[in-house]
Amino acid sequence: MTEKEFLTLYQKKRGLKSLNEAKEKVNTFWDILFEALEKNESVSFRGWGVFEKKVVPARRIMNINTKKIQYSTPRKTVKFRTGSNLSLRINEEKK
Repeated sequence: MTEKEFLTLYQKKRGLKSLNEAKEKVNTFWDILFEALEKNESVSFRGWGVFEKKVVPARRIMNINTKKIQYSTPRKTVKFRTGSNLSLRINEEKK
């Protein structure tokens, strides 16, 4: 599903007037989620899942051209763990 298809579906479900209004609402959700992740380590939606901020440590890598060993920089990433309700709902639809 493309972003436009998703926004069209969201627009119809919520009874919104335009795709821009639907896009604003979805973007507002993501902005608030990332703002909350900046303040806390995780954001939990009961039964649906948990968004967690994780730090990926530096890794040892070899540059193939120069044969030198280097280290990547540590970085932050967001992980999502599914909750029980979401897992059950996805598995029920496959039957």
